[in-house]
Amino acid sequence: MIKRFVPHMLAACLTLVAASSVSALPADIEADRLVLAAEEKLGAQDYEAARGYLDRVDGLKVTPVPKFYYLSGQIAFHYGELSKASELLSQYVEEAGREGDAYEDALRKITQIEEQMQSQEAVSQSRDQLRDIKAASGIEREDTAGQAYDEKIRKLYIAPSLKDSLVLHINSLLSSYEYMEGRIKNRKTSERLEFQVSLQGTSQLSVARKQVKPANSGQSSISTSTIDAFGVNPFVSYRCSSAADQCQIKHPVTGAEWIVIAADESAAKELSTALTRLIKALQR
Repeated sequence: MIKRFVPHMLAACLTLVAASSVSALPADIEADRLVLAAEEKLGAQDYEAARGYLDRVDGLKVTPVPKFYYLSGQIAFHYGELSKASELLSQYVEEAGREGDAYEDALRKITQIEEQMQSQEAVSQSRDQLRDIKAASGIEREDTAGQAYDEKIRKLYIAPSLKDSLVLHINSLLSSYEYMEGRIKNRKTSERLEFQVSLQGTSQLSVARKQVKPANSGQSSISTSTIDAFGVNPFVSYRCSSAADQCQIKHPVTGAEWIVIAADESAAKELSTALTRLIKALQR
C-alpha cells in the first residue's frame, strides 16, 4: 500500500514544483510567456483560449510588448468589437513603429475596420431615414383623411365650431345605437344604457352615462366622467362582442370600458373616429 502511494505523492510534489517555478517568473517575463501562448492559440484559431491568456496579462499590471495589442486587436475584430479593435491596433502601430513585424497588416486591418464602421453607419442612417419617411407619410395621410372627415361633419351639422359639430354627430350616434339588454329589444321594457357627451371649458370632454330600468318604475342612475384632452392619446379604439351583444368604446387613457352601444361594428367604428377627431380638436 505504501509502495503504491509513494509514486503518486512524488508526482504531486513534482507538479507543485513545476507550477511554483512558473508562477515564480518575474511579471514582465510571465507577460511575454502569456503573449506567446496567446499567439499560438490564435494561430490555431482558438480565439477564446487566446483571449484567456491575454486577459491574464492585464492582471500582471505590467507594460506588455507591442504584440499584445496586435493580438488583442485581432481577437476584438473577430468578435465584432470594431471600435475596440481599432484602438488596440492603433496602439500597436504607435508602439511598434514601422519596424514592427505586423505593422502593415495592422494598418490594413484598421482601414478594413474603418470601412466596415462607415458601412454600418450608412445602413443605420438609411434605415432611420426610411422610418422617418414612412412615419411622416403616414401622419400626412392620416391628417389629410382627418381634415376631409372634419369638413364632412361641418357640412352635416351646422354649428359655431368644428367641436360643436362633432358633439352633435356623436350624440346622434349614441341616441341611434343605444344598448338594450335581452334578446327582444323594446325601449319600454328593456334595461338600457344612454350616453351623451358634452364639452366643459376649452379642453375637457364629459361623458354622461344613464342606466335605465323600466321594470323598476323607470328608475335610473346617472354618472359622469370627464377627461382633459391635453396630453391624452387621441386615438379611440373599440371592441364588439356578439356574445355580449354590444360594442364597447375604450377609454383613451385607461383602456377600460367607456361607452357601450348596440352591437353594430360600423356604428362603433364611426363613433371611435368622431371621438378621435373631437379629442384632436380639443387639443388644438
